Amino acid sequence: MRRRLLQSLVPMVIVLAIFAAVPLANFIATGASRTLFLSRSNDADWFATMAEGPLQSGDIASLRELAVRYHQLYNTPVFVVDVDSRVIATSRSGVNIAEPDLATALSSTLAGRLPAEPPAMWPWKSGEMVVARPVVNNGRVLGAAVLRVPTERARDQVQNGLLLLLAGLIVAIVAVVIGIVRPVSRWVLRPINDLDNATHQVTRGALDTRVSTDGRAPELRRLGDSFNSMALSLHQARQREREFVADASHQLRTPLTSARIHIEGLSRLSPTARFALSDIDRLGRIVQRLSRLAGSDRPGDAEGNEEPLDLAQAIKERLVGWKAVYAADDLELIIGEMVPGGVASELEVDDILDVLLDNASKYGAPPVEVSVLRDGTEVVLSVRDHGLGLGSRDLKKVGERFWRSAHHREMPGTGLGLAIVRSEAARVGGRVVARPPIGGGLVIEVRVPLIDDYDL
Repeated sequence: MRRRLLQSLVPMVIVLAIFAAVPLANFIATGASRTLFLSRSNDADWFATMAEGPLQSGDIASLRELAVRYHQLYNTPVFVVDVDSRVIATSRSGVNIAEPDLATALSSTLAGRLPAEPPAMWPWKSGEMVVARPVVNNGRVLGAAVLRVPTERARDQVQNGLLLLLAGLIVAIVAVVIGIVRPVSRWVLRPINDLDNATHQVTRGALDTRVSTDGRAPELRRLGDSFNSMALSLHQARQREREFVADASHQLRTPLTSARIHIEGLSRLSPTARFALSDIDRLGRIVQRLSRLAGSDRPGDAEGNEEPLDLAQAIKERLVGWKAVYAADDLELIIGEMVPGGVASELEVDDILDVLLDNASKYGAPPVEVSVLRDGTEVVLSVRDHGLGLGSRDLKKVGERFWRSAHHREMPGTGLGLAIVRSEAARVGGRVVARPPIGGGLVIEVRVPLIDDYDL
């Protein structure tokens, strides 16, 4: 928007500068013309005075000699005519008094009037300036003295003046743009820039960001109030989400603890109860992760041993159970390449794989392929399905809490599965990437840092 504002203001400054420069240029050209005309008018007056005697006596030899000498000295042709416009003395031959500029000047001068000042001299025009003065005796016009003044030097001076004016005009425009237009555009757009920065802050998750509306124009004040109301609504919605997850996880802890106590008693009597006890422990870990996801627990509360975990081996062990689940539903599960790679031991591999395979079976289409690869300094757990996939906008939202694709909102689910996966990956410095593979479908990659000193 600032560029558009500058694109409208800068041409206005240029137009105003041109309007201001045109009178100055005319002043330069007119001033040079007037200066030359006045200086040569004095010489023409002197010649008119010197021609008064010869025109009365008829002795024009001395007058012709003066004209030739003046021409040689100032490179300015001179001639004298009588009252009948006949040339009686000239510094050069071939004078044509029928030329329009000469005829106009002589008609005015022989009528006893001083000719008007010549127009402004511009560099792109050429020609000589005509300066005529009447020869008068006792109020009677005897003739006229005429100078044909060269104007090349004066036009060069005008050209230099116009070039200086142009240079000054460019400097003035640049100075105005830098010193006035740009600061004014920044001042005008400051509220919009503040709103833009605040929007980016909200996009990055800072929902407590607000914009100031004091001293702003009514339109911008309303826009700022609307933004603040929107940010407040988002903040409150996020708080309600956190409170919901925190309350749900808190409410689940008590019955899980009670169930674990009862199942521990049953485990002494039935070996099957030991498997139920393992599932209860797993549910407890899920509740703990939900608490971390809600922000009620600090990341990294869970402690594990420092021995790295082979992600490929852990995935293969968990896939044994999932192959049976997929086979029972007539779904094809393909185990792809499994490259060993050490990752942080506190990474909840089972839960991550459960979420990815459960989503692939519900929202995707078989076959579903699972692989573990290395990519530089990362170990990548990849789960691919062959369903409809997601659009480019939806791919950017994968992993957001409570977000669900418009195609899957009628299906059961909470929208927290991938959010938990992303939280778990982030807890060990990893990330979740969703992308469309060649051939259609969807690939979810969990990328976690590779532990280099892992002993394969």
